[in-house]
Amino acid sequence: MSNIILGTVQFGSNYGINNTRGKTPIQEVHPILDFAYSKGIMTLDTASGYGDSEEIIGDYLVSNPNKKFEIITKVNSSKISLEKQLHESLQKLKVDKVEVLMLHSFGLYEKFKSQLPLFCQKNKGKFFNKLGVSVYTNEEVGVISSDLVIDRIQTPFNLLDNELKRGERYADIKSKGKIIDTRSVFLQGLFFKDTNKLPPYLELLREPLEKLKKIAESESLTMEELAISYALSMDFIDNVLIGVDSLGQLRTNLSALTKTISRETSDEINTISIQNDNLLNPSLW
Repeated sequence: MSNIILGTVQFGSNYGINNTRGKTPIQEVHPILDFAYSKGIMTLDTASGYGDSEEIIGDYLVSNPNKKFEIITKVNSSKISLEKQLHESLQKLKVDKVEVLMLHSFGLYEKFKSQLPLFCQKNKGKFFNKLGVSVYTNEEVGVISSDLVIDRIQTPFNLLDNELKRGERYADIKSKGKIIDTRSVFLQGLFFKDTNKLPPYLELLREPLEKLKKIAESESLTMEELAISYALSMDFIDNVLIGVDSLGQLRTNLSALTKTISRETSDEINTISIQNDNLLNPSLW
């Protein structure tokens, strides 16, 4: 479980195309975190833009001082200084330091790029250990790969946004010593959605989604098992981020970690090519 990161956006907001429950009830958050910790998940991913997720995590950490999660959080504003945003997040999380501070978009990285060396000189090691950027496109990954100030990226990877599309670029940035955390392993729950109920703007994904379901059936795997095992099979990926909105969903997702897939199955998945990248970017849905 050490390379699984628990995403907490659902703790603070209604998130996910297949999320019918809305925001995770506060009374269920603590059991989710208790269970995750008991299974060896030691890293939580949050952001200042995830509603009150930071505050909820902070309350949990205060109530459970023996549970030492590492925290990844992200700054969201281009109009507020990085230092102010950092300290606001630390205050909400009720911690003195986070493991990773991330810029929540490539646009924020470009905005603050010139300030990052001095910002790290003053704050890195004291208030955060690593600096990262959340990116979407291969072009953004390519720019980040040459920046020595950036230690870590968070970037999409899944059964459709796959090795065929991402592998070469990710292998390159990995070779430069940066840590790669992948998100969207379930593509916001799209892989579990009834293909007969896709919204019109995702109708072009019906055929590839049905192909994936057939691959899963032929391997006697659930879609959760296929999605997680595919991501974890990639040498260039360090950590896989999974988001949950209930304790039951977390149990299901973690049980999928016992499965593996063959190289032949990965190769079959890699025959799926989505030409329109906008279809794979939930922020554009």
